[in-house]
Amino acid sequence: DSELSTSLTALRARSRQMIRDSSYAKRAQLIVVNNIIGTGVGMQAQVETVRGTRNDRINDSVEAAWALWCEADACHTGGELHFSDLERAAMGQVFEAGEVFIRLHRSKFGDSKVPLALELVEAERIADDYSVPMASTGNPVRLGIEVDAFQRPIAYWLRTAHLSDAVNSAGNQLLRVPAADMIHLRIVDRWPQT
Repeated sequence: DSELSTSLTALRARSRQMIRDSSYAKRAQLIVVNNIIGTGVGMQAQVETVRGTRNDRINDSVEAAWALWCEADACHTGGELHFSDLERAAMGQVFEAGEVFIRLHRSKFGDSKVPLALELVEAERIADDYSVPMASTGNPVRLGIEVDAFQRPIAYWLRTAHLSDAVNSAGNQLLRVPAADMIHLRIVDRWPQT
């Protein structure tokens, strides 16, 4: 973390610039995303009866609810990304920035009856310049992530807007999001790397 704290912003910026400006880097990202996600990770319900046979009625209704939830207006808070698009964007961010965050919003969006929507959060929105040895909760905050004694995430400190968003002046306000409401996709090279 001490190595990353001084160079994380520059590393991300260089990586993003490489993806923007180099067709080889852009193609490498596309190949990785295609090989990992493809057209999207699907779901097939496998509910069985007490006798061990497939319960087709329940399985069909679960799969229908899943298909409805996967539509952009239900699964994505912005209403723009279908679930497969969100998966591809998330994997692309892991390739490009080394990590991505997905915030869970436990409320209904669109026509879905499922009370869950996903927000894709770029790594720059995490307040990685916010590190305190002991927060008011009694836990340290490392690179914008509040952790316990075992380095297990307790909460994520988010900027309310992307720092490069010049239109929004609220970019420096911090929001504490409980770890139960965030998914942090990343590659860990050395433990306990935050």
